[in-house]
Amino acid sequence: MNYYNQRIVHTGPYVEIWDYEKSISLNSDTIEGEKVEIGESKNKNQKRKSFDELDEQEQHERLRRMNKTRLDAKWRLLRIVDCNFDNSTSFLTLTTKENIVIRDEFTNMFKKFVKRFNYHVYKTKKSQLKYIGVLERQKRGAWHAHVLLFSVPFVEHNKLLGLWGHGAIRINKLDHLDDLSNAGRYVVKYMEKGIGQELVESFGKKAYLYSRNLSKPIESKMYLDKPLDLEKSVVLYETEYEGKIFRGGHLVNNKVRYRKVLLTKEDEK
Repeated sequence: MNYYNQRIVHTGPYVEIWDYEKSISLNSDTIEGEKVEIGESKNKNQKRKSFDELDEQEQHERLRRMNKTRLDAKWRLLRIVDCNFDNSTSFLTLTTKENIVIRDEFTNMFKKFVKRFNYHVYKTKKSQLKYIGVLERQKRGAWHAHVLLFSVPFVEHNKLLGLWGHGAIRINKLDHLDDLSNAGRYVVKYMEKGIGQELVESFGKKAYLYSRNLSKPIESKMYLDKPLDLEKSVVLYETEYEGKIFRGGHLVNNKVRYRKVLLTKEDEK
């Protein structure tokens, strides 16, 4: 089957389901499949225009795409958090004494810290630390980082200061959350500003940094004659909205029903 009408993302104990009124090509005929900005060449060797070099229409199109990219990055981050979050998850903030305004300089400092931290905890140079980091500018112009640490044992604050070595460090456990289904939303809202800044000030850079050993969402697309039966499941959130797909070279509406479901032990059997 070359078409699907169900998109399912399995994220730890949660499942997100999109039911599409009109089937969608697996070759991606959706508006989300667009890749090249208006006014920009497909030639990868050609230098990308700066925002000021674009005309009014091109600037509008870039802003639209940047906003979409920001939202996509936010949802990807939220799902990764949901896949890895547990009661030992910590929220770490790294700042510098010096006014480090060059992103690449701060990124290198952050990566060296991760290596030192990894060696201190696991006594090996092999990367085992599980983390997500979002860089953000302070009002003074300096970069700092918000970092989520997953399944990392307790490390004394003074030791963390030494491992960082560039300024202040703050760490908090996130074991106080009563509703773990909102864990991703809770922590991502603190990182959302940084994601937006990354896109505006560091266009083309990654919106966030993360270790390769994290659990990732599992996505599947399929065609079903009937929507999935979720009557016995715990539906955390649901909504309907109008999506867009290409048909015959034109955009047409495609009604979408979205649901986020908490899996029960019976569901997982």
